[in-house]
Amino acid sequence: MYDRLGRAAIRFSLTYVRRRYRRQIRLGLGLAAAAIGIAAYLGSRNVPEG
Repeated sequence: MYDRLGRAAIRFSLTYVRRRYRRQIRLGLGLAAAAIGIAAYLGSRNVPEG
């Protein structure tokens, strides 16, 4: 019984956080994707050394 209550509480809290902070989550994911893209670009450039 406590297992079911715990799962329900976690499910409710995750749903609440997703609904409440939807814009912030999307913004954070977008910034993370942009940062990964920039890092991949900078990592793959052929820059002459020295």
